[in-house]
This record gives sequence, C-alpha cells and structure tokens, in this order.
Amino acid sequence: MRAKIRACLPLAIVLGLMAATAPTQVMAAGDGVTINEIRVDQTGTDNDEYFELSGPAGQSLDGYTYLVIGDGSAALGSGVIEAVVSLGGQTIASDGFFLVSETTFTLGTADLVVGATGLNFENSDNVTHLLVQGFSGATGNDLDTNDDGALDSAPWASIVDSVALVGTAASELVYSSTVVGPDGTFVPGHVYDCADGWLIGPFDPTVGDDTPGADNSVCPATPDDVFIHEVQGPGASTPLPGAFVRVEGVVVGDFQGDSFAGAQLGGFFMQEEPADHDADPNTSEGVFVSAPSAPEVAVGDVVSVTGVAAEASGKTQIGNVTEVVIVGSDPDSVLATPVSLAVTAQSDWEKYEGMLVSFDQDLYISEYFNFDRFGEIVLTTDRQYQGTQVAAPGAPANAVAAANALARITLDDGRNSSNPDPAIHPNGDEFTLTNTFRGGDVLQDVTGVLDFAFGLYRIQPTGGATYINANPRPTAPDPIAGNTRVASFNVLNFFTHLDDGVNDICGPTQNLECRGADNAEELQRQLDKLVAGIIAIDADIVGVQEIENDIHPVEVDGNRAHDPVLTLVDALNAVQGAGTWAWVGEADHYNDYPVRNDIIYKPASVQLDGDPIALADEAFDRFVPGATEPVGRPPLAQTFRPVTHQGSSQPFTVVVNHFKSKGSSCAALGDPNLGDGQGECNLTRVAQAEVLLDFIDFLDDSSSGVLAIGDLNSYAMEDPISTLKAGRLTDLVQRYEGPGAYSYVFDGQLGNLDTAFATRSMLNRVAGLTMFHINADEPDILDYDTSFKLPPQDALYESLPYRVSDHDPVIVGLSFGGPNK
Repeated sequence: MRAKIRACLPLAIVLGLMAATAPTQVMAAGDGVTINEIRVDQTGTDNDEYFELSGPAGQSLDGYTYLVIGDGSAALGSGVIEAVVSLGGQTIASDGFFLVSETTFTLGTADLVVGATGLNFENSDNVTHLLVQGFSGATGNDLDTNDDGALDSAPWASIVDSVALVGTAASELVYSSTVVGPDGTFVPGHVYDCADGWLIGPFDPTVGDDTPGADNSVCPATPDDVFIHEVQGPGASTPLPGAFVRVEGVVVGDFQGDSFAGAQLGGFFMQEEPADHDADPNTSEGVFVSAPSAPEVAVGDVVSVTGVAAEASGKTQIGNVTEVVIVGSDPDSVLATPVSLAVTAQSDWEKYEGMLVSFDQDLYISEYFNFDRFGEIVLTTDRQYQGTQVAAPGAPANAVAAANALARITLDDGRNSSNPDPAIHPNGDEFTLTNTFRGGDVLQDVTGVLDFAFGLYRIQPTGGATYINANPRPTAPDPIAGNTRVASFNVLNFFTHLDDGVNDICGPTQNLECRGADNAEELQRQLDKLVAGIIAIDADIVGVQEIENDIHPVEVDGNRAHDPVLTLVDALNAVQGAGTWAWVGEADHYNDYPVRNDIIYKPASVQLDGDPIALADEAFDRFVPGATEPVGRPPLAQTFRPVTHQGSSQPFTVVVNHFKSKGSSCAALGDPNLGDGQGECNLTRVAQAEVLLDFIDFLDDSSSGVLAIGDLNSYAMEDPISTLKAGRLTDLVQRYEGPGAYSYVFDGQLGNLDTAFATRSMLNRVAGLTMFHINADEPDILDYDTSFKLPPQDALYESLPYRVSDHDPVIVGLSFGGPNK
C-alpha cells in the first residue's frame, strides 16, 4: 500500500450493495454452483449468446433452472420472467464448467444447446439473471406487479446465484444485490465473474476474451497501487490498458446519480492531492471513475478506488470498479488548475483530462444547437465568423476555421440523457423564460472538470458561471431611413400540411416529406410566432423563403391551392386588420421542390405592377441523379409601384431567391466539395448566380431598379457572391453592416447567408439596411417544435418573434416620393 493511504473511516463503500432491490430469497450455500460468464450481445449477427456455470465436477443440476427477469412485453413493466432454461438431467462437466448456448454458437462447444427459439437474452434493458432451485413458474409471469422493486412472488425454493446487468438509458428495475454495468451508457454485452467481483468483457467476441467452458483467465488478481498520473501517462491514452489498479485521490467532481440536474454521468472525477503530483506537465493528475452503482461520495472526500484502467471512447478512466473506500477528507485539495483559450492544438487539453480547471477570461456563448437535446453550449474567446464570411475561400478561409477551432470549448451539463429536464442555464440555475441566454452573451469564471466524450474535450461544470447579458434581445429593428421597407425572411419550413413522419404527401409531386409542424399544436405555435415576427419587422414587402410549395386545389390534397401563404396572410390580417396584407398571386412557374419563394405585401403602401414572374432554368430545376427534389427554388420577381401622394411612383422590382444548400452533395453533377470552405455544391450556386444576373437584366429593362433579396446559402467572400458583385450588383449588407454582418449561426460561427443586392438603377433608392437579430442568437429550445421535448421544455414557448426561424430577417429601407417612415 502507498504510504499516503490513511486508516479507513467507519464508512466503507463497496460497489454492488443495492439492498433496496434485492430479492427476498436467501442464496443457497454449500453446493458451490455459480454463474460464471454471460454474453447477451455482440457485434454483427446476434448468434453467440451463452451463459456458463461453474461448480464441482460431476455436480448434478437436477432441480436447477436458469431465469432472466426483465420487462417482458414492456407493457407489464419490471419483474417479468423473460427466459427459462431447465437444467434437469444435466451435470457439471469434469472441467468444472457447464456451458449453455444457442444453436448458432461459434465460440466453442456447449454442454447444452437451447432449441430453435434460442436464449434470446434481452440486451437493451436492465435484466436480472438468476440460477434457482425448485422453480414452479413459467415464462411471462410478472413477479413484481406493482413495480416497486420487491418481488411479490418467488416461484422457486431458493436462489443459488444472481447478477443484474444494467445500462444508463434503461429504466427497468433489477432484483439482485450484484449489479454490473453500465458499459459506457449501454447494458454490458459480456460479463464474467472474478475473485474481486464481476468485470465487463469486450463487446466484440473476436477480441478473444470470451472463455466459455474455461477459467476466466482475464480476471485480474491483486491490484497494483499506482498514482493517477501513472494511469493517465503523457500521451492521449493510458499506458496501463486493462491493468487492475488501485488509486487514491480527492473527489473534485461528483456526477454519480440523480440530482437537480437529472441523470448524470454515472461516476465521479478524482485527482491527486498536490503533494503527490509528479513533475511531468504532460501527465494529468485527474481521472474519471465509472461507478454508477456506488453509494454517494462527495467533493472533498479522499477515496481509494480499485478497478481497471481503460480508454472509453477516448477518455482515460477507471472502470470495472470493484471497490470505493472513503479514507479521509481534504477539501483544501479541491483546487482548480487555471487554463485558457486559445490552445495551440486540441491535444493541449489532454494534460488536464479529468482535472478540475477554471477559466479566468471572458467566454462568449457561440453555439447552442445542442443545448435542448444534450445540454451543450460552445464557448469561444470572441464571437467567431465563418472562414468564408471574412476571408477568401481556400487557405485564408481554412486558416480562420482552424483558428476558430482552437479558441473554443464545449460547456456540458454533467448529464448523459437526451432532452434532460430541467434545462440548466450556464449560471447553474434552471433555464426558464425569465432566465434565458443569447448568442454573444458572456460567461466569466467558468469552472468544472475537463472531460472527453463524443469526440470532444468539454467542461462538466461543478458550479454556475457568472453570466453577463452582453447581447440583449432587440424589441424592434434598428432604425433605418426610407419610406418603403422591403424584408427578406427565411421562415424555416412553414407548411400547413402536417409532417406525420409516415406519409410523404408534400410538394407539387405529392411524394416528398413534409418539413414543418408535426401536429396542429405545433402549427399554431409556429404561425403565432411567424405572425409576431413579420409584424415586428414592420415592412411593406416581405420576400419569404421556405414556405410550402403547395399548388394543388382542395379536391386534390384537402387544402386550398397555395394554402400556406394564404394562411399566413389571413393570420396577419386577423391581427392587423382586414386588407392590411395581400399575396402577390400565383407565379408562372413552380418546380418540384417542396418549398418555394413567395412575396406578401401591404396594399396601402405599394401596389402591384403586373404579375409575378418566376425564373424557369436548369440551374434551379435540374436534379442531382438519384435525388427526389431539384437543386434550387426558382427566383420569384414582382414589380411594385409605391402608393404616394407626391413625387415619383416609378416601378421597382423585388426578386426573392433561395440558392442550393451546402448540405447535400452535388458530386454527381461534377460539383464536389473542394475543401475550400464553401461546402457542397458551390459551382451549382455559382451557376444560379449567373442566371440570376441574366434574369435581373431582363427585369431591369421594364423597371426603375431591381432589389434582389433572399437566402443565397453563400457567405460574403464566396464565389456566388463574387459573381453577383462582378455582375455590377451592390452588396447592401456589406455596404451598410460591414464585416460584422450576420444572419445565421452554424457550428458556432456567424455569417450572412441572407442578403440583399441592388442594381445601379436601384441603388439611389436605397436608404439603409439592418439585420433584425431575433432568431440566430436564440437557442432553439424556445422554438415552436415539441419534438423530443418533455412537457416542461414544451412550456418554454411564447408567441413572440424570437426563434421562429434559424435565419434573421434582412430589412432594406427605400426612399420614394413622400415622407420617410
């Protein structure tokens, strides 16, 4: 033993003591038959399930039965007998083992092969394996009818041995005092009994650690007393993989079980006390102990942990823990190591893995897409911009992206569960409608344990950070000059056909998936937010992107033709008065895309001059081979005349655009992702920009100017934008907002996909532009969607303009004859 180990306090914590759920029967003693090894799951085909008993050679198994208790059909809850294997007439072989397998078993020769139905062991839920004598029940019996964790009936004379296999996501009760698992977050697929307790074996049977019909040769003997930095080593992985070790240290982060934060990580972080640190700066002094079944330890406890050193998906940890003993208390050693961003390489974090760290710098909330699902927020040293928003595609843009990656860290919430309730604000309190945050807000004194999970270094907080509301919500757009306002607004898939997840009934072909609300409640929530957003924009003309492309009459699909845009107009007029808003009407071309561009306007401010015109061109209408929808949404143009009582009433034209996205591949069209920061389909978007220029030239001939707005899926320095500028269009966003412009956040990086361009003849009418930041800075837990959310998260909804979409509106002020607004 190491000299530093103290005499044990009266409290000794030993894993596996789950008395509250133990069966009421007492294990039989004296015959020496035990469960020795079990495999319930494996990679590939599900054909190598087995269980192995050990006992005296020649021991009769008459009267013995092997049982598995789980949730049965799930409808019955816990305590249901799922599998029954009678062992009558069998004996323990001369080698001291008895192996039972399925007919497809490939790992050896079984003593008993179960018939066609196989063992069919449950491998996704908590289950209890029992070896009993005198069994009188049957498969399907529910032994815990009230699901309270105590067996109401026990159709056996005695329990000979038992073991429960558990995972973090499963909720079924277990009925054994011996509990093994989880394996990461899963139910262990392979376990074996060792002298110091049960251990979890490899999920993959081809690794060779399965020992059916033989001694569990991989069982460790006496643990080696080592320091935590010896477990961590100076590299990315432990130099002691599979070693049975005993370490001692102080608990610096307790994430064992349930608390205000909900289901946690199933373990705790401990680190060496300062006197036991080594001199190597590259070896971490902290480590995670995966011990979900241990009784509580507390921060400041000095503990001795016995288990196996291992890498779990890139994280060094102590797993297969057989003992946790509190040996003292040393709260003065709960010390956080100062760290800071940016790092020179991601590997710089490895020397702090498992340690308590703190940041003495302002960190900006930059990404929150995973906040609702996983409680994650990305923090950065400043607000970051997409590489191609601020630098030329290629090496310059990639350099920006690389620097961004080194100046960020993920702030987690200490939980493994999805959509956990309650959501936790980074200040440590519950996230509510009165305690929210926005992108661009600042955190100070971020403190927690440096963890590694899901491919990222992350902070598991041990307390709330100091929160600064540095980017307050705007209540109205910034003032801009002009007496006529035109807005571009991507409304994030406003569909009135509901997405039931089963029937693909949307789009002009009626064979595409609907993309909006899943049910009537969501649709109303979405519509209420959208109406509030459009009213807040206070524009005279709104060019809409991502509204459902529904062209069929009511007798075809049950909705009136163009129902989504008409529903939006009706809802606006219901709030602002009949006739306040109108739709420009049906265009002359719609392609097969499920969403389209459209235009609504205020007749009191502008009047139509002619009919809407849509651009029919292969640049938008062609298909990537194998795709179910074309590569773009046709640009839509409408000419207006301002309603004025003085001065000019010359016609001007608005063109609404939505270029091909960056997500899906266009490689089959000879347009692959070149790795220059512009994403997929860049050449396709360039072609769309080129035909848009021709379309604008055509429109400009009969107008006093053209304003092109919309979502071009291209950042400011990308080729499609350069193409439009080379075609003598003026980028109004860059002119009025400059390099700090943004309308969208992706991967924590800002940029303006949404934009506005003016022809020379239109430019003298342009009086200003602003981006209305009501969406991109807001976490999507506040949106209308109820998918995955628990009721308290559903309740985080208000019919306000915020987070109706993931794009911010762009508003252009135009000056015509008459007073400014």
